[in-house]
Amino acid sequence: MFVIVSASEKRQKQVAEVMGKRGLLALRLRQVDDEANEERNEGALCPFKAHLTPLYEWSSEGTLFSSYHQTQILEYILNDEDERVMGPQLVQKEVLEPGNTPLDQLVKDGKVRSFFRMHHQSKREELTRKWVWAWRDKQPIEDIREYFGEKIALYFAWLGYYTTMLWIPALCGLVLTVAQAWSHHTTGSMDNPWVPLYCCFTAIWGIVFTAGWKRLELAYQYEWDTKAYEETEQERKEFIQDPHTRQAHCEYKDEVELFPDPTWRSIALCVSAIVVCAFITAVVLVVSAIASFKYRLMQTFEPLGIAPVAKGIGGVMQALSIMLFNRVYQVVLRRLTAFENWRTPTEYEDATIAKDFSFKFVNAYFACFFVAFVQNNVTVYGVDMHCPEWHCMPELTVTLACVFAVQMTVVQTIEVGGPVLKAKHREWSEEREMRRKMGEGAVIAPMSEEEKQSKMEPYDGVFEEYQEMVIQFGYVTLFAAAFPLTAALALLNNCIEIRTDAYKLLQATQRPKHKSCADIGTWGSILDIITTAAILTNCALVGFTSHGLFFYLPDLTPVERVWVTVMIEHALLLFKVILETMLTEAPAEAVAAYERRCFLRDKVLAECEFLEPEEGDVAFFTDDEDDV
Repeated sequence: MFVIVSASEKRQKQVAEVMGKRGLLALRLRQVDDEANEERNEGALCPFKAHLTPLYEWSSEGTLFSSYHQTQILEYILNDEDERVMGPQLVQKEVLEPGNTPLDQLVKDGKVRSFFRMHHQSKREELTRKWVWAWRDKQPIEDIREYFGEKIALYFAWLGYYTTMLWIPALCGLVLTVAQAWSHHTTGSMDNPWVPLYCCFTAIWGIVFTAGWKRLELAYQYEWDTKAYEETEQERKEFIQDPHTRQAHCEYKDEVELFPDPTWRSIALCVSAIVVCAFITAVVLVVSAIASFKYRLMQTFEPLGIAPVAKGIGGVMQALSIMLFNRVYQVVLRRLTAFENWRTPTEYEDATIAKDFSFKFVNAYFACFFVAFVQNNVTVYGVDMHCPEWHCMPELTVTLACVFAVQMTVVQTIEVGGPVLKAKHREWSEEREMRRKMGEGAVIAPMSEEEKQSKMEPYDGVFEEYQEMVIQFGYVTLFAAAFPLTAALALLNNCIEIRTDAYKLLQATQRPKHKSCADIGTWGSILDIITTAAILTNCALVGFTSHGLFFYLPDLTPVERVWVTVMIEHALLLFKVILETMLTEAPAEAVAAYERRCFLRDKVLAECEFLEPEEGDVAFFTDDEDDV
């Protein structure tokens, strides 16, 4: 049995005012230009007050409260979070487990199978039309924010910015690929004078990309008023319920505060470090074993004239091992982070990202790093696997191409196909069960929209989306000259990724809970780390792996080669520091627009202050409005 919960507009206003006083719900004030035309999304955000209703901007769905706000209001009522809203008291507060809401408790007790937020059908169709199928149009970021929240909107804003910026290295990479093909045709080698320039250019592009995003991110913070978000975060339910959470009385707040047991946290962090190091060691051993197998296979295939096939097989094996390790580690990762008992969702996510990247940086890139910098210099499992003529760029190209292409194809297929197939399988299984009970000739009514959405997978957040894109960014920047088509393939993948991610959100998963955020969190720090690493790896490629420097300085000695490489690396690092120092502030126009909105908001509130009813002038709740 399905229960659909709704509330009248008057009831919504009453609850929204209580939420507004607690800083839980804010709407934009109307903003008009000099000709009295309304400017969408230009007004300041203001806590909801019923007497200011005519001054608020209506949602794009044609209602005062968007469908997101309506679900937020309904959950507030059902969870009875404030006695003034006079909720239905689904569960007596005395029997609630710490950290559980009444809805959570009903699910835990088995009285409710699950609860989920319904998609708003007309807005869903509009977003599908304007976002999923509109390949040449800009993403409707404001509509995404209104429907899904700041966290998901910020991910798509970042992905759109990244995809737009990829056009530059993609076009340059295509030019370099043509130059390499011509060089190989005329000289038998893919080395040419453009390789060192492309390596330096890609490192500079990565620096500009990360610095530019930081400014754009600050602009979104001012536009969406999320600068102070983390200060208002609530504690995680799992943290409250964890037996290793302790209590202490805060004197200046005069309330009980929760904190993690320091000893337990230290033990948990040590365990996490040991497990992550064990996985990294396993990756190094497996990559080395595959490289040894590939070398022996090449020796077997070389008399037959098909040695490149062995390189391809080795590259595919490396890609499959990367994906297998990722799958296993993902299960372990969640348990390790839960074991550490973090207080807020942001702390939990940052800890997850830190451990995830510590392992996946090695897992994703060590195969390429091994070919570029280790294979010529180290004996592995007793085998000297140095490259022909000590030149590893051709083998690095094959390895990077195989790893990147296989992962891109498989991950994209699983990402979209998984939720769709699971939902269809649930529908088919239920229909088959009904036919078994009612007989093969029975006429089964088509599923309602509520039933279809109940069969969908819950949305699992943007963590894996960021993870996939950040790893891709590493492939684009860290080994730029090895496979210059990486940027073009990444651009093609991302154009598809934006639309498939949008389709998954709108058509293949249940509507997620609205979540806010101030920035992309630890992912920003990881992008900085990759950008710095890209400077080092590209300089090393230019100086040691390729022979590109000899086109400019043909008489270099080995010592001079090292010095030139170090000078280029230092110059790029200096450029990074200078650019980031210059671009630390938010765009002046974003700050000015924010200050203008706040000034107009304060002015409106001051002018309308006399309209605000006195506390207790009217009854908050009336029986004729009990539509919930």
